[in-house]
Amino acid sequence: MIVNKTTPAPFYLELGQLTADSVKHLTPSFDHLPPNPYADGAFRLRRYSRFTVTQNRIKRLPSQAFVQDESINHFQGNVVRRYEEIDDKIVNDPAFVELFEHFQTMANVADNTPIEVHQLRIFADHKSVEVAPEGVHQDGFDRIGIYVMQRHNIDGGHINVHLDKNSPALISHDFDKGEFVVLNDRRFFHSAQPIKPRDGEQGYMDIFVLTANLVH
Repeated sequence: MIVNKTTPAPFYLELGQLTADSVKHLTPSFDHLPPNPYADGAFRLRRYSRFTVTQNRIKRLPSQAFVQDESINHFQGNVVRRYEEIDDKIVNDPAFVELFEHFQTMANVADNTPIEVHQLRIFADHKSVEVAPEGVHQDGFDRIGIYVMQRHNIDGGHINVHLDKNSPALISHDFDKGEFVVLNDRRFFHSAQPIKPRDGEQGYMDIFVLTANLVH
């Protein structure tokens, strides 16, 4: 008897939006991000943690430094960066699990796969600020998810998805209120437009970025 094994369809990208209740639970935590001592600290605050998820239960992995090769990140490549962990209060909130549910389901990320999470506030006080100083780039993972939780008092900041490094944006959208894109980082490139405050008040956008390599 011949058994036919079905091969999962290749994953490219998918768009979605978190529930309004999850956004309401998660956004206040961005007001308490610590200072960032690295080159992007003048315009970006960050926490960084690693997790695995099994049957929607989150397990925090031991803290470690974050490093990207210079070939991937021309802005801060080969810099060993250590950030404070994402706060336990957020990690234990059911709303945080929703980030992983979408990421795993859409991108076929299996349980027990290490998933890195960056919690970012990108801000501008009076002038234009680069959201992605790397330009059009890949992050060096199999899968990434970009969740824009909120935008405050800014113009710009569109998240762009490109077919290759030199192509115009295939998708360009001012993600907000928990809107997100999950994409195949080996297949696509991404970038973001600069942000500028609309008036004298500080403007910012708050983002979770999830990254993972698949278990082969």
